[in-house]
Amino acid sequence: MRSVILLIAVGALLAVAALKAEDHATAVFTEQQAADGRAAYAKHCASCHLPDLSGNAEIPPLAGTTFIDTWRSRTTKDLRDYMSAAMPYGAPSLEADSYTVITAYVLRVNGALTGEEKLTASTAVPIDEVIPKR
Repeated sequence: MRSVILLIAVGALLAVAALKAEDHATAVFTEQQAADGRAAYAKHCASCHLPDLSGNAEIPPLAGTTFIDTWRSRTTKDLRDYMSAAMPYGAPSLEADSYTVITAYVLRVNGALTGEEKLTASTAVPIDEVIPKR
């Protein structure tokens, strides 16, 4: 009987460890960067991508399943570089740091966790590692 209870306990611990490993996410930006990004997004991006980042029929969403599925296999650098090269549409014109903090905000809205590390233009972490699995 004791061995059965021990096996059940070990199995439960292994299951919990596996769930925690799946939920693990790498924090690559600070809370302050996400807050600054929210303000920059409201000023420079919300008119096209909408305040809730949902986009519309012509403008892609920056939050939710479609966004995550599109960017999951790419890196934070890929996302930031794309924004800095293509946004705002027709004439990229923001300061370099604005693109960095907007990237932090978009990742935060999609469930990424904040931490002590600051996101930089050269931070290249797979977005799949930044946004916890759902």
